[in-house]
Amino acid sequence: MENIVDIQNQIFQKIIDQLPPHISLVDEISDVLEISTDSAYRRIRGEKHLSIYEVQKLCEKYRFSVDDLASKSISTVTFRATLLSEEDFNFANYFESLLDNIQVVSLHEEAEVIFLLNEINLFQLIQVPEVYAFKLFYWQKSNLGFPQYRDKLFTFDLLDDEKIRITSEITEHYTKLKTIELTTEETLISILKQVLFYNEAGFFETKNDAKKLCEKLIELVAHLKHQAELGFKFAFGKKPAGKEGNFLLYYNDILLIDQTILVKAGDNFSTYITNNGINLLQTYNKSFFQYNYQWCKNLIQKSTLISGTGEKERNKFFLKLNEKIQNVISQIG
Repeated sequence: MENIVDIQNQIFQKIIDQLPPHISLVDEISDVLEISTDSAYRRIRGEKHLSIYEVQKLCEKYRFSVDDLASKSISTVTFRATLLSEEDFNFANYFESLLDNIQVVSLHEEAEVIFLLNEINLFQLIQVPEVYAFKLFYWQKSNLGFPQYRDKLFTFDLLDDEKIRITSEITEHYTKLKTIELTTEETLISILKQVLFYNEAGFFETKNDAKKLCEKLIELVAHLKHQAELGFKFAFGKKPAGKEGNFLLYYNDILLIDQTILVKAGDNFSTYITNNGINLLQTYNKSFFQYNYQWCKNLIQKSTLISGTGEKERNKFFLKLNEKIQNVISQIG
């Protein structure tokens, strides 16, 4: 009985963590479960247990699993999948979901987000429209194989005002968060291989588009370096301004196999891993989070901080990234 009350309390805490400050928990529960405010109060206070049907409705609405709350083990971990499809969940839906998630995290002033990445951070990439347009096209044409992209060639005229609006909002929240990001020299390997492949396969409308994309990658790398020098994040193309120390960038010369994001916001502990390069798998399993968090901390100890301090290592790192881009430009011809 005590365990049931504990899980019920955790359910309501998960919901509280996702609600904007101006939204009443009682009103929210009343609306979602279609019950009176008095009945909602009784459930919140633990005087009445949630039914299985009510738990299901709350889990679906607020996107978490009871397994994550009840399980103290990492032997069985339940993930929520965000799987892209051309009809049911397209990239407009994907980035709206991403915006919703980062808005919730940004409500917590002490939130901490850790990125362990083997390619360029999506939150940095989407700030440069030309790079963003290319990745969207590549994911839909080559990665996910959406039929409507089968015979299309890449052009920079693929982004509409709505996509740019959403990514601008995402960037606004991302730049305010404290993030720890681990990267490697291989961070550009994936996108540069994609550029070369598209160039050789004739998937660019013109060869100049391939060169222009590389030039924009150089600008993105320069922006990353500038943020690392200052030790805080700011939006691409904007005047540098931000919270000092909210961007800790580490370099590790060991290839990071997994794409993992760890989010600690209040009493919420979320772990994200990628599937097929872009699909997100998320779990609130605290034990799984702590396992990965400890692994991450161990990795940080073996890495080199190149933001704020470490000027020599920082310059060496970004010089290598630029050399990789210049090498691709020379191959394009």
